[in-house]
Amino acid sequence: MSAPPSSTYQYEEGVEVLEGYEPGGYHPTHIGDRHLDGRYEIVHKLGHGGYSTVWLTRDHKLSRYVALKILVASSSEDCSESKILRILAAGNADHPGRNEVAGCSIADSKEASITCMFPADVARAISAQLLLGLDYIHSCGVVHGDLHLNNILFASSSLDTMTIEELYQRVGVPQRLPVQRLDQAPNGPEVPQYSVPPAIIAKSSEHILDARILISDFGESFTLNDKHEDLHTPILLLPPESVFHEKLGQAIDVWILGCTLYEILGERPLFEGFIPDEDHVIAEMISTLGNIPQRWWNQWEKRTDFFLEDGSWKKDTHRIHAPYSRPMTERLCIMGRGSDPDTCEFSSKEMSALERLLRAMMTYEPSERITTSAALRSEWMRDWGRPAMTKVGISLSTEE
Repeated sequence: MSAPPSSTYQYEEGVEVLEGYEPGGYHPTHIGDRHLDGRYEIVHKLGHGGYSTVWLTRDHKLSRYVALKILVASSSEDCSESKILRILAAGNADHPGRNEVAGCSIADSKEASITCMFPADVARAISAQLLLGLDYIHSCGVVHGDLHLNNILFASSSLDTMTIEELYQRVGVPQRLPVQRLDQAPNGPEVPQYSVPPAIIAKSSEHILDARILISDFGESFTLNDKHEDLHTPILLLPPESVFHEKLGQAIDVWILGCTLYEILGERPLFEGFIPDEDHVIAEMISTLGNIPQRWWNQWEKRTDFFLEDGSWKKDTHRIHAPYSRPMTERLCIMGRGSDPDTCEFSSKEMSALERLLRAMMTYEPSERITTSAALRSEWMRDWGRPAMTKVGISLSTEE
């Protein structure tokens, strides 16, 4: 759904673009609305995107809270997400990465924190679950395609025993903001009677104790039989085969997850940049992981913005990028867990194991990149990931 060319309604911070309520657009939704013969009751807003609104909903049949995603009308008929979710629901019920719960995102939790850091074992447990979850997704023949911090949610099963009134005491009563036309004309039936900002349910990362997570948002997902050419994941997470317009498969998820694990285990993202473009991303890859394959180097039209013809860094450049390499080993040392071997939360042995895992996940050639099943057997997963899950009270129904 493209952005409207002009404003019709008074702007309200934190809610979806109200001009999106038009034929083919958002569905007007209100607190108390019920769906599927009254089973699902809308109790609060969780969020919104360009193609949907997401609502906290009470499932009166199973006595629990669930997220209800309502797509814009123009995309609901050809949306692949429901197909993907059916495939995942039909997968191996005993796989330890299959469990689903719902809550606030990893991104929201880090943003609500002062340190932007999770306790060490919580960070390890989250990362281990992501490897398990992605392995389950891949075992179903699915590519997630957009595995960043906003699409990883914490558990919220503790909400299920609450009444709606008790829930409001915890997260606040939904605000009902007026929907007002700038021309003072009356509203039509295409817009809601009021708009609702999302509930504030984020808990700061340093205070997280329950590390159970869910991989969410399969709007960009596809199966191995589907032809898929473009990714809409954040630009700094793009794998090289996407940047250079090569075939996309499950290996893209492994690269994206490698970037994501670094950010979960540490303080900041692995790749950074001020208003980055794809050329900046390639320079960050080379800075961290070394030279890209020759075919991509030859194909890269803007390489002279960053490098001289002999492949050395260009010192005098208009690009906002450090004219030197910052390899993975260095980036791991500054990830926030401490650089002094005597006080670092991660031992030198763990750092070495983690570096080997991340390098395997971020191998340039997709065909040579580690698979999720192999990542589950890695030294880091065996000696630090799985043990951390046990320490924080997350049990596995099946051992790999």
